[in-house]
Amino acid sequence: MTHIGILQCGALPEDIQEPYGDIPEMLIASFQSMDPSLTFTIYDAINEELPELDACDAYLCTGSTSSSYERTPWILALEDFFREGARTGKKLLGVCFGHQLICQALGGKVEPCERGWALGTGFYELTTQKSWMNPSLGKLDILVLHRDQVTILPEKSQVIAQSQFCPYFMVQHGPNILTIQGHPEFTPDILRHLTDYNIDNFTANKIREALTTLSAPIDSDAVMKWMINFIKIETPKRKAQFIDVQQQPL
Repeated sequence: MTHIGILQCGALPEDIQEPYGDIPEMLIASFQSMDPSLTFTIYDAINEELPELDACDAYLCTGSTSSSYERTPWILALEDFFREGARTGKKLLGVCFGHQLICQALGGKVEPCERGWALGTGFYELTTQKSWMNPSLGKLDILVLHRDQVTILPEKSQVIAQSQFCPYFMVQHGPNILTIQGHPEFTPDILRHLTDYNIDNFTANKIREALTTLSAPIDSDAVMKWMINFIKIETPKRKAQFIDVQQQPL
């Protein structure tokens, strides 16, 4: 039995939570639809509720309305958590903000995207095929909602999926860490609600363009299965390659 710790870094608005649940519940439902044997514990990372690394087999860091480059105590504590996880070979996953923060903790850089918001269904090219990428896909189409993105990768990280808009969309960091900018836990209906809730952030053209993409098929189930496979695949019993990572000045 595999036990996953969900590091919650944000919450959905209450009127969206009522029909859909909050972010951890969405992730757990998606994971368990693929593998009912998985078990979970949710940790309130914003209030610095972080477990001992050995408490779970793997950890997933969620999305957030915060930016990873904010120097708040809870973000600094999470960075330390991920650096220690990288040094000890712990399985780590990051989604959206989690993707950005893990990349930053390992020596990368995150900035606001010069092209503005990514909103709707994003369409990405797969740059490689890994054993855990089963089912196999020829491309990756998934829901996105982000203003920040990774602009410099950590050393030794490998891009798995990319686009011209977001060149570091899905990244593997050594044998034990996998991060993705998109939201495999979201549905098109959830993204429509979030677009309405955050409407002041977007131009009318951005909203029209985004809504037209929501009829496209998405690969969320495949990504959830990939993450499960990644967690469960055996890796060498040695420390991960990010042993000498130091906190980067911002």
